[in-house]
Amino acid sequence: MAMAATLACGGGGGSGTDSDTGTGTGGTTGEPLEFAEFFGRAEAAYCGWATRCGAFAAEEDCRAAEFFDSIYPSNLLAEARFDDGASGQIVEYLLASHAAGRLEFDAEAAAACLAYVEARGCARPGTYVPDEAEAAGRAACAAVLRGTMVKNGPCLLSMECAPQDDATVVCGFDPTCSDVCCVGGCRVLGSVPVGTPCNFATRCAPGSFCASDPNTGFPTVCTAQQPVGGSCLNQIDCDASGFCVDGKCKALAGEGERCGDWGQGGCQPGLFCAAPGDTMEGRCYAYNELGGACPQWYENGCSDFGAYCDWNSSQCVGPVGPGESCSERPCGLTSTCHWQTNICLPLSRENEPCGDSRRCAGALQCDGWDPSTARCRAPVVDGVCAVPGEDVLPEGT
Repeated sequence: MAMAATLACGGGGGSGTDSDTGTGTGGTTGEPLEFAEFFGRAEAAYCGWATRCGAFAAEEDCRAAEFFDSIYPSNLLAEARFDDGASGQIVEYLLASHAAGRLEFDAEAAAACLAYVEARGCARPGTYVPDEAEAAGRAACAAVLRGTMVKNGPCLLSMECAPQDDATVVCGFDPTCSDVCCVGGCRVLGSVPVGTPCNFATRCAPGSFCASDPNTGFPTVCTAQQPVGGSCLNQIDCDASGFCVDGKCKALAGEGERCGDWGQGGCQPGLFCAAPGDTMEGRCYAYNELGGACPQWYENGCSDFGAYCDWNSSQCVGPVGPGESCSERPCGLTSTCHWQTNICLPLSRENEPCGDSRRCAGALQCDGWDPSTARCRAPVVDGVCAVPGEDVLPEGT
């Protein structure tokens, strides 16, 4: 069955290619990028970045643990992540959908997207404010594939549905259909205006939320979020410019300014709220690279993947590696801490033992729990659904 997901791209640094040498991925040599080539190029771009940022010891290790050419994990390319990439879209179906005219491939956007992935940095998303180059890279990645099916058109993936302005468009399925290849229909998710009765599944209009009764906790009506200076009970009551403190929406704080008690948020993007030591009063701090200062007792104040705040020196330091003790320092991205021995175990490769404290590398999947018998396996595509014809009506229509 083809697995649905949204194709997008995420950040972690700048973007760009070497236009003089033509060494960038996907089109910098002047040759157009073909759709069938995109997945291999995407894996190469991702693995180059992931290895440079410490998730793999070598690019070939990454290539052996990722499977972009069979199941394309757009979430990894999009979100600068290193975790399980087995979920995604089956490439064989994407190729068939493209051949049937359900998906359009933008080679220029693909080249820009891959160049951006190759060049982005190793700062964790959320630890910095993305610049214009990153925004352009994300936009390019979002434009690589574009659906052509209009409202109520048959689909198996949401990406096969044509986008409509700022509306959310999905491939909606009949929940009673039990077939692995249920045909859905392209649907535009609407929202309801402020003042409309709601439940927690209701999509309230942008800038509003489904409020709850403070006494019973039951949902009431869609309610407009408040600007800075407005009254609030919870953070959701305030719009993106504010934070709820003492019943009022307060402007997000800058570096060094007061934020939530016990470090409970309220800082501007790219900053974090912490209350180091025994103090309750939170202040906003900037994330730091390796060797930089970080608030004592706050382990997430470092920007680099794998780095953490050392409690003794209050500095951002690197983690320990395979074979080293993890009793006082966390393991790095290429290993995991064994819960009994407190020793970092390297991530398992294909056909190596897994289970218990042993984790598989990349998109490899553990086929059991007992490390004496369980092994890391490559994800398997059991079958591929046929692209539904344009005259096929979605189930439940």
